[in-house]
Amino acid sequence: MVKILVVDDEEDVIRLLEFRLAKEGFEVISCADGPAALTLADQEKPDLVILDIMMPLMDGMEVLRQIRSRRATSRIPVIMLTARTASTAVDEARQLWVSDYMMKPFDPEKLVLKVKKALKIPVE
Repeated sequence: MVKILVVDDEEDVIRLLEFRLAKEGFEVISCADGPAALTLADQEKPDLVILDIMMPLMDGMEVLRQIRSRRATSRIPVIMLTARTASTAVDEARQLWVSDYMMKPFDPEKLVLKVKKALKIPVE
């Protein structure tokens, strides 16, 4: 089963994504901050990470940098899901090989399509 790590400090976003992704047959693990995300990424070896930028303790860009710098996690596709719309944030994420970038508020159906695209799963 494909495993997805959802990292967001908004509980309602986590619950929505857990429900919608589980409905598609994905296993979902989640957390609300950067340090927990890095621990879960190392332990669980997710197939994909959905990552918020603005979070307590460590922002999503630093989480992404650390994911990319670690041998065990460097190739995991990451989709940024954030309310941060500045083009500099998008550019920075792209320089760190982010698979996709989606703005909040978001359409869960479109996010599922981006997840499948990043995982190279055919869309019906």
